[in-house]
Amino acid sequence: MPTNETDPVERLVSGPVVEAHTDDTLTRIAELMIEDSIGLVVIRDQNPIAGVVSERDIVAAVADGVDFDSERAADVMSIETVTIDAAAPISEARQMFMDGGIRHLPVTNGEKVIGVISMRDLLGVGSD
Repeated sequence: MPTNETDPVERLVSGPVVEAHTDDTLTRIAELMIEDSIGLVVIRDQNPIAGVVSERDIVAAVADGVDFDSERAADVMSIETVTIDAAAPISEARQMFMDGGIRHLPVTNGEKVIGVISMRDLLGVGSD
């Protein structure tokens, strides 16, 4: 069934969210990204979501010459995390990507992160 701009964002979630802990090393985060072919890992601590580590964060760490075996997710993660509710229309996600200059959005259902969508997920979405 084709997906439209008015459909809820949750229709684009294709798998479980990949999570790590604030104490996990950047090596572990990079391994998760490679294993799951993803560009964003949700970082957990005591909160539902402590932050996120993206491909951009990993590239910046490489450019800074950090030691991936000692640097932790908490050292590089983005704390100001933009999320979208699972029931929000896909058009809202598209606008958030454009306005925020971001490539990935954690999808939430209440306090729980149920998945992540990327700009790439919007490529097959039609309009009404």
